[in-house]
Amino acid sequence: MKSIITAITLIATLSIIACTKGGTLERISGDQYTVTSTASARQLVPAIDTTFSGTFTGFYDEQSNILTFTLTWKDLWQTSKDTIISINFYGPASATENGIQVRSLPFVSTNNEAKVNLGLAGLNSFGMNEKKDFLAGSYYFTINTKKYPNGIIRGPLAVVKQ
Repeated sequence: MKSIITAITLIATLSIIACTKGGTLERISGDQYTVTSTASARQLVPAIDTTFSGTFTGFYDEQSNILTFTLTWKDLWQTSKDTIISINFYGPASATENGIQVRSLPFVSTNNEAKVNLGLAGLNSFGMNEKKDFLAGSYYFTINTKKYPNGIIRGPLAVVKQ
């Protein structure tokens, strides 16, 4: 019995040493990118003639295929209250055309001015073919509401390698 306790103690001690001793931490991430956009209702196709606007600031890690971002919007409605129902990603497309919806994040907010942190990861992240177009900067996002289910604002996503 004494030898079993001694063996368990030795294994536990070696495990602790193995976990705490070692070289420097290594970055396991791949290429990293900043993603930004300034969105407005006038960038929609067709455009809406309003002052609705927003910003997108994010970070994309290629190896983990994770996009984290902060969306800020203001004046999405002034007189008639509305509700945000989703944030959608489209591409590839130029500024004068509509792309194919590639991702939709269900999101609910009744604030006409706010800021939120969101992300795309796992099954919601980009596939291999989508990643190429996204990194080339040919994607855009929209904020969609009950009154504007095709988008109340649109912003092209500028992707810059760090």
